[in-house]
Amino acid sequence: MGKNFRYLILQLGVLLFMGSACDTTVKTDEAKIGDAVVKEARAVPTDTFIIDTTRSEITWIGAKMTGRHNGIIDVKQGELYMTNGLVTGGNISMNMVTVRSADKTIDEKGNQKLTEHLRSADFFDTERYPNASFELTGIAPYDSTAEQSSNISPKYSELRIKNPSHRITGNLTIRSQTKSVSFPARVTLEDSLLHAKANFNIDRTQWGLVYRSDNSLGDKTIRPEVNIGLDITAVSRKP
Repeated sequence: MGKNFRYLILQLGVLLFMGSACDTTVKTDEAKIGDAVVKEARAVPTDTFIIDTTRSEITWIGAKMTGRHNGIIDVKQGELYMTNGLVTGGNISMNMVTVRSADKTIDEKGNQKLTEHLRSADFFDTERYPNASFELTGIAPYDSTAEQSSNISPKYSELRIKNPSHRITGNLTIRSQTKSVSFPARVTLEDSLLHAKANFNIDRTQWGLVYRSDNSLGDKTIRPEVNIGLDITAVSRKP
């Protein structure tokens, strides 16, 4: 093997390592995003579950070229509906005024600064758009065979939901812009409690959140991919 060839291989390895080291995005399922779906009329549900806001959580992770930040959005209210033992609908309202950074890698002052920026017009503009919402428009059993085309390597899955049971589709509204999103979730029913857990990435620019999303900004770029974690607990409302 010639010296020049070995040098070329070494340089290629360095470039590949640098490329992977700079990839700060969360490796999980990418939500399928499309136009808002018109919800079909459904039968009156046989069971209604009220979301317990004290036991439910929505998390986010945003990535820069040089690292990540994470935080929380409070669930304001919501319901999930079942008909004859099957989930058939639901809605979640999110209080965007509560969007905040909860990053333990930075100090309190840094978290406060990031929180104020997230609530500003650069991002969620919470003064004008205090709420966001998700309306479930479809749910189907998770087809592991059909989903095998995913190119996510298990060792890089990080927060990806293990053993999902369903694929959920719904209209996500942020800053008065609505898009359909579809993602895997694990939905379970235990006595009077309905649990739903999911983790997926969305492209924030689809909702007009374009601040610093241009790769030409170099190290100042904020990646368009945002990781969303849903951990929802709902309690049966007895007649």
